[in-house]
Amino acid sequence: MELSAHSDILIHWTGHDIEKQNISDIQKNSLYFERLRNTLKFGLWMKKPKEHESIHINDLEIIQPIIARTCFTELKLSMSEDHAKLYGKLGIGVKRYFLFDRLGAPMNYCQFQTHNLFFPPYSNALTRDKSGEEVLSFFKHMCSGRPLKYDFYNESEWRIIYSESIKKKLIDNGRLDRANLFIDPRSTDRKEIIEHFSSLQKDSQPEYLIPLDPWLAIIIYPNLKVKKRSVESADIRDLLKDVSLRPTVTGCPERGCMPIELDLPACKHF
Repeated sequence: MELSAHSDILIHWTGHDIEKQNISDIQKNSLYFERLRNTLKFGLWMKKPKEHESIHINDLEIIQPIIARTCFTELKLSMSEDHAKLYGKLGIGVKRYFLFDRLGAPMNYCQFQTHNLFFPPYSNALTRDKSGEEVLSFFKHMCSGRPLKYDFYNESEWRIIYSESIKKKLIDNGRLDRANLFIDPRSTDRKEIIEHFSSLQKDSQPEYLIPLDPWLAIIIYPNLKVKKRSVESADIRDLLKDVSLRPTVTGCPERGCMPIELDLPACKHF
């Protein structure tokens, strides 16, 4: 088999909000366990940025739309610990087709205040009638600032984005199957989702949920204690089995298989 230069597993990190809390490690572990349970049960969260982001390129500032997204990294597992310090210590890893089924794609990186053939006329064509401005969400600067450490570029970020406009395009093009991969917690008829959504503070509620499916490939736990609790939890085992048997748009050869389960400190050996 030819060795790929890129990982086939993309990891969504969560728990930054947990790490910011001034609580004990025991309490954090409990919150991480609940975060995993809710993710397996309801799906990954899609949230909007709190304010407009922009790309500074070709002496222009290109304003990006505020749109719901879920982010993933394409990193070697050995790099996980440093990345988890920024975004949270629970990793949910999926195979690439999880993103392909949901119109996900890798970010297009460009450097701050340089020249790029995409901008313009590309950006002008997109924003003239706003019909395609969602694509601008897939552009990002390589660095967060100076010195130039290329920290954003090093993350190898992928994204899934979604909106009512994208939903309409999918339905108009006969792809209701893909639109159904996203759940609006404000309009679903699933009582358990409504109850869970209503229990959240308004400023932390997701715009959409992306239920997991058999493309789930790996769970990276914050530590061995959370992993042990998960392994011993009948509820988590049942949820993992349920996820592994869900239908997929393109078909998954790993349907019925359980994901790899690792603790974060163990990742440094891969």
